[in-house]
Amino acid sequence: MSSDSILERALTRRRFIAASAITAGAAAVTLGIGPCDPRLIRKIQQDKDAVAPHHTVWVWQFSADGALAAVASALQGKGLGVIVKTHDGIEWMSKYDTAPDAITGVDRVRNVARYFEDRGIPFHAWAVPKGVDPPREAQMAADVLAAGARSLVLDLEGSSGFWVGNADDARQYGDELRRLSPYGRVDISIDPRPWRINLVPMTEFVAMSDGIWPQLYWDTFDTPGNIEGYAAAGYAPPGGSITPEFLLEATQKILRPYEREVIPVGQGAAADPTTWARFAHHAWDLEMYSISVWRLGVTAATTVKYLSDNPPGQEPKAPPATPTPTATPTANKTGTRTPTSTRTPQGTSTPPGTSTPTQTSVPSTATRTPTPSLTATRTATGTATATPIGP
Repeated sequence: MSSDSILERALTRRRFIAASAITAGAAAVTLGIGPCDPRLIRKIQQDKDAVAPHHTVWVWQFSADGALAAVASALQGKGLGVIVKTHDGIEWMSKYDTAPDAITGVDRVRNVARYFEDRGIPFHAWAVPKGVDPPREAQMAADVLAAGARSLVLDLEGSSGFWVGNADDARQYGDELRRLSPYGRVDISIDPRPWRINLVPMTEFVAMSDGIWPQLYWDTFDTPGNIEGYAAAGYAPPGGSITPEFLLEATQKILRPYEREVIPVGQGAAADPTTWARFAHHAWDLEMYSISVWRLGVTAATTVKYLSDNPPGQEPKAPPATPTPTATPTANKTGTRTPTSTRTPQGTSTPPGTSTPTQTSVPSTATRTPTPSLTATRTATGTATATPIGP
């Protein structure tokens, strides 16, 4: 037998655990020095029912993004998945969404999941955890996964109307969710700007999650306050403006310590839809193969087609040789604040085991730079503005 015989190779702990888990189907494997990483066991179980990798499109409310049938029609046959908001805190989305298709409870989630899946559209869900009632919120999350969601993405932000609990609440939420759904795919979606990321208990949420979906909105973030904030944190934007490429590179560095898959969420309402080719290709360069777009109701049809034509398994079509110029700050570009929260409900007080990076101090001009509304637009003067949206 050759010198590279399996009997002569160094058997790493990870290889041994993976092989043992696959063979025995064990939920936990030990080597006498500690338990197996639960994330590895979850991955093994999740892969059993996995579908081909796919990009995804977010749906906030059916009343805003289109009726159920219209959403399915827009995505069917394009190889894209859908991420539908199911609940906000302890409220199902029908409290805010007036559309007949709105999510009213677990049975409705099951029916909507089946509707999409029957049409070849992988169904994922998203929700906003609040920390006001961790056990009940965890139960709702587990119910959504059990009802047919391939994954649940938790919109975890530190703005008004989002997470209000503390680290203990996060641990309680995560422990209960993993007790109820030990193998379900649970990810978090965050505002990755250095002065915003530690407004939420990242360590506790990352410990129970499988991936991170950073919200990267190059038009909305392209303000003097954000530019100064990134520079103060050690990430000075080249050329003095926020671009898709800059956000991807800075975010990769910021999230590297968490050791989770990164699925970037891009700006569907980009003023120049051709920037999506730059975003997708640079994400691919950084080995972020699956990407996502917020949200269907504000995304150009050309962007949806681009994502369909460039699935995760292949190099996406390269951007134009001469990238679309990105405006630099001028006297017309002010630091006027946009609405505070990314997905904040209207008419209510609340809306829609790794080390934590060090909190970064921020200059006064960036301290209150808000999480962007995901229906951001750009005015004729170049000032980033946004339309407030509900839960």
